[in-house]
Amino acid sequence: MNAFDLSPAQIRNRLILRARQAALAAIGRQPAWPRGRVQATRTRPPVVPRVSVTAGQVVQLAETDYRYATCVLRLRILRVRLDVSQWYDGEWVWLEGVEIGPDGRPGTFRPVLARVAALRPVT
Repeated sequence: MNAFDLSPAQIRNRLILRARQAALAAIGRQPAWPRGRVQATRTRPPVVPRVSVTAGQVVQLAETDYRYATCVLRLRILRVRLDVSQWYDGEWVWLEGVEIGPDGRPGTFRPVLARVAALRPVT
């Protein structure tokens, strides 16, 4: 990780932390934290979902198969976002696509959080 991977706020926070540590070292004190033993918390690795659809395919999702649903959705997939989808235990995936209207014409761009088990291409 280099400085280009950090936001301005993260850079500022790191500089402040280093300045505080330097000031404490200059007066011969150690920081008051951490006291005692610090327990490391274990985080389990994210699960990457296995998706059976790819860009260019059309899927039809029922109201229960995607979040913030109002009706049945037909979507032509432009991109499957596995990079952000890995945090949903492999059960949900972010899709980016164009909504297909009832007349078959393309509509608006729409990001959708969809259930992986419901993703089957429409033939």
